[in-house]
Amino acid sequence: MSASARIDRTLCLGTGLCESMAQDLFLLDDDGLAVPLPGDGSDERTELLRSIADCCPTGAITVTEKGPGAAARENAHESEG
Repeated sequence: MSASARIDRTLCLGTGLCESMAQDLFLLDDDGLAVPLPGDGSDERTELLRSIADCCPTGAITVTEKGPGAAARENAHESEG
């Protein structure tokens, strides 16, 4: 299964939590906002991306999964209220 992350730059505050959780998956750009980095399609990477998206304080990270048996499933941060 392959997964990719997308950052909503209107929501990102540049806290750097995603980068601190996985420097090989995210970095802060010159504007101080998160940028997802390309990577392999491993299940471990997918799980880590989901975990980071869940931890994002603003819900700016969306993870999209594609592969056999998964028709473009998305995992967006949801806040409990």
